[in-house]
Amino acid sequence: MNYNNNIYGKGKPSYNEIKEQVKLLIKNFKEHFSSLGYIEEPSVKITSGIDPTVRFIGSPISVFKSYLKSNIPYPGIFMYQDCLRTQNANKMLDDEYLPSWGSFFPNTGAVTQPKRLTYGCNETFEYIEKKLGIDIDKVIVRISSTDKDLLKICKSLLNENNIDIDSRDINYYRHKIGIDGVWGRNCNIALKKSNDEGYSDIGNLVIIENSESIICLEISIGVSTILKEIYGLDHVLDLTPVLGLEFVEKKYRRKFEDALITCIVLFRENLNPFGQKNANRIFKKYIQSISYFRAKCKFNLNKLESIISEFEEREFPESFKYITNSMIETIEVIEHRILNRNNLTKDQQIIKKALIEF
Repeated sequence: MNYNNNIYGKGKPSYNEIKEQVKLLIKNFKEHFSSLGYIEEPSVKITSGIDPTVRFIGSPISVFKSYLKSNIPYPGIFMYQDCLRTQNANKMLDDEYLPSWGSFFPNTGAVTQPKRLTYGCNETFEYIEKKLGIDIDKVIVRISSTDKDLLKICKSLLNENNIDIDSRDINYYRHKIGIDGVWGRNCNIALKKSNDEGYSDIGNLVIIENSESIICLEISIGVSTILKEIYGLDHVLDLTPVLGLEFVEKKYRRKFEDALITCIVLFRENLNPFGQKNANRIFKKYIQSISYFRAKCKFNLNKLESIISEFEEREFPESFKYITNSMIETIEVIEHRILNRNNLTKDQQIIKKALIEF
């Protein structure tokens, strides 16, 4: 990656710098919306089950849903939330699949009352420009011409050059909320890439409504997506580097990182990969894939143990839980079962072959 041509004037960040920037973005988001009178909602565990329509908390909206059924406090509520989206789970053993996103990521979000649609949109653009220090000319809003209310608001707040209309399929501008009879219409906020070649989505503004009326405006802003573009990182996972995997073959590296990070997070929340619920089964997919990657990359269990322990201690210094032993023991149990049973799934057969060849 060439950092000399970064339009944001950033050089290659150190690990400590990028961690401080993550904290700063979260702090700035909280300060901005708190100063506007929004009330902070505490974050929850990814496995909390507070939203029964999802297996893991993948967005602050899961926490906000209880307010959608009653009244949102004036002018709104906001929060920081660790999230997990498992879109990579079913493709971990596909060597041709290179994930664009990590499964685990930090997110910031807010909701405001329906009468404050314009205010909420403006407060979001002000956050980007004033708190993040990003020139609004480096931002575009991708929007559908069918969403006349959103389009009207964006035209009143932004220049014509900042608005991209109908460049995507209509489904790109639609949100599933997970509540019967409730849906979302969104415009996506995109930031110019550091090399000045195109834009990348960093968040969205969503009008949530039912057949009778608008319920609220949801504001969702990524943390890792913003920092990836500002610093010109190769991948969002570079915000949480897994030391020891830097020179792993490209087709394995990002999925290996993703599997390790996801499993460390879920072990820290005491989720059992051998349980019968869908969340447990998804967890098992990730931890089984670690055996595949370690075999393909020639990592013995001692090396893997060192990588896991170092990552947890570095990423979670204030709440280090020593999950390494439990995680390694679970991997050993899984590998023993795969190597000594005949009735295996297709994925387990692929893992068994890799382990034998290792």
